[in-house]
Amino acid sequence: MKRSFRTVVATVSVGLLAASAAACGGSDASGSDSGEITLGVLGPISGAQAQIGQNQVNGAEVAVAQINAKGGINGRSVKLVTQDEGSSPETAAAAIRKLANDGVSLQLGMLSSANCLATAPTLPRLKVVMVDAGCTNDGLTGHDGKDAPHPNFFRVGNADTLMVTSLAKVIAQKFPTVTDYDAFGYNYVTGTSQWKIFQETVKENGVALRTQKETFVALGEQNFKPYVQALASVSGDPKTRGLYLGTYGAGTASFLQQAQDLNLASKYAFIVQPGGYYPVARTLGGRAPEVWNAYDYSYAAFDSEMNDAFVKDFEAKTGKKPVSWSYDAYLAVYAYKAAIEKAGSADYDKVLKALPGIEFDSPAGKLTINAKTHQANTPVVVTHSAGDPNATETVKILETQLVKPED
Repeated sequence: MKRSFRTVVATVSVGLLAASAAACGGSDASGSDSGEITLGVLGPISGAQAQIGQNQVNGAEVAVAQINAKGGINGRSVKLVTQDEGSSPETAAAAIRKLANDGVSLQLGMLSSANCLATAPTLPRLKVVMVDAGCTNDGLTGHDGKDAPHPNFFRVGNADTLMVTSLAKVIAQKFPTVTDYDAFGYNYVTGTSQWKIFQETVKENGVALRTQKETFVALGEQNFKPYVQALASVSGDPKTRGLYLGTYGAGTASFLQQAQDLNLASKYAFIVQPGGYYPVARTLGGRAPEVWNAYDYSYAAFDSEMNDAFVKDFEAKTGKKPVSWSYDAYLAVYAYKAAIEKAGSADYDKVLKALPGIEFDSPAGKLTINAKTHQANTPVVVTHSAGDPNATETVKILETQLVKPED
């Protein structure tokens, strides 16, 4: 069954963006044909999601260091400048505008889909190209045979539906007798829509899924004890029960920590969660439960020289393994490298023309940004992991599966 993608529309006052477009056109630091090539990196480098933003910056910095060590791009060195995306469409718009006003037309990063949805339509007026390295909303790139909705927006990471359907298909195949599901998550559009997609896909793959408990709480909620107690009190055979977790970041860590006291994981055959889980698991001191997760990357998933170099260089820089947000920013830099080499220039117009259909190197092998949809064919990585005090970063990777997008 072909699934239609779900689009979420975000709105923001972007009058300042449009008003400054004239000031940004013509000359930019990215676009001259001599001297350093400047790429702008945006991410939430302050506030609650600062760790994610720093992972994005670190991934981009590793890619730039590798490229410069090999002579740069067309003999020109590359440098990065960063701006804080912040936590709202307004702050993201201001960050994009600041880079554009400073002459940086080739930009990458971003995390919030709401921010991307609000700012993507403004990019042509600003003469900015964006290679996204974090926003997952389906509607940001083309799908279902439709063209890309935003001519200046490209994505190297996964979209929501691909990520969640990949996870659901693996779970349905591995656990066909698990039919009773509880769901707990944050009550926001991505959290609820991903849960809906997961249920539909599991059913489409032959499992008679029945929803038992379904609880979605306000974003930012951290006191989960009443909800954990309610889940733990439900009777039933653990072999037939699954828990879908629709939290993220610190919320996931808080939920799992509070669940440990009641041994909640023992009530289920498995826990599943889409999105960035590994960074949370390694904060739990070897006590993370077994979790099936889907996202863009696991350091253990790719057997390639480029992945080995990425992991080695990232560890040397940060002391930690790279994660999905680092990986996506790393990919974005290499996508720009390929486009600039093809264009023979870092000029805005020439790079914009070169990006559709560009093929670029990655730890997963050669990837291509589809010329019609502006979506890269990055595989989804489904990872099965568990806490282990003796494992690397106290998380044992039990299994990884790559799910490649259909053409």
